[in-house]
Amino acid sequence: MALRLTPSTCFSSRQALRKSSLVWSLSRNASSSTPTSTYQIPPESPKFIEIPMAPQRQARVNIPVKGVLPVPRQIFPRGSADKTSPPYLAAVTLEPTSKKDMTSIDPSTKDYIEWKARSAAVRRRNLREGLVELQHRKQRIDRRLAASSAFKQAENYRALHQSEREDERFTNPSITHKLTPGYLANIPDPDRKKRIAKKKAKVKSKETREMEERRSALHSLYMNARDFIVTEAALNTKIDEVFDEEWFKNNPGRSIWDRENLPHTVQSLLHEANRSGYKAVQHNAGYAKITRERVQRIAEELTGGKM
Repeated sequence: MALRLTPSTCFSSRQALRKSSLVWSLSRNASSSTPTSTYQIPPESPKFIEIPMAPQRQARVNIPVKGVLPVPRQIFPRGSADKTSPPYLAAVTLEPTSKKDMTSIDPSTKDYIEWKARSAAVRRRNLREGLVELQHRKQRIDRRLAASSAFKQAENYRALHQSEREDERFTNPSITHKLTPGYLANIPDPDRKKRIAKKKAKVKSKETREMEERRSALHSLYMNARDFIVTEAALNTKIDEVFDEEWFKNNPGRSIWDRENLPHTVQSLLHEANRSGYKAVQHNAGYAKITRERVQRIAEELTGGKM
């Protein structure tokens, strides 16, 4: 028997195919939290391969509260008077001293005055009850905090002073009970006196060496003080000597380094010692200058001061 295709049968088959594809896509999306298409995800992304994820609970989002709450005032500061005592409550909630004559007052005004009196009485009662209740609440909070603090201190003291557990004592491979501070305090030390005497001698020699260095530095300062400029006249004389106008007039375009030698460098000192400089005078110079400087340093070491 051949199947005859009609427009109605084609339309029904298309609807069935569309429904099946829709159900398949919905079931796939429900089993996977990743998108169905991967053409927008690069290959190096961990989401390139679709892996079904387990259902997770939604995280609770804390909505930020804008603004800053003011610091609450301390109603019962330490050392203040008792604000729940009858004298204090009587002083802060004074009763009216006199009553107005209501006979000659208009009825509408009379109602207003009575309402004001009732409102004042309610405010006085609320203030008294509020102070008493606030003090009771403060006492409850203080007791709860004190109990919590005492419990924590007791737990800390117990944990600090409790003995070592047996499993830890038997399985500890590196520390034995003979290496505890109680045993280490009684270890014999036969060379203690010699070691202390040696340390004292070392400290004394160090103090002597530092004293000699300070004395030598003070003597060097005294010897170098001969060239110090301490007066204005000496300063003017030194300036005229270094910056001589006649020399600069006779040598235009020259600098102070052309008149005075350049500062010594390590290379120039080596050239002078080895007589290997780029100047002919250095090649032909003898050792008289170097010998004189060395003899002066030896004399300073022997005399114990700078010369």
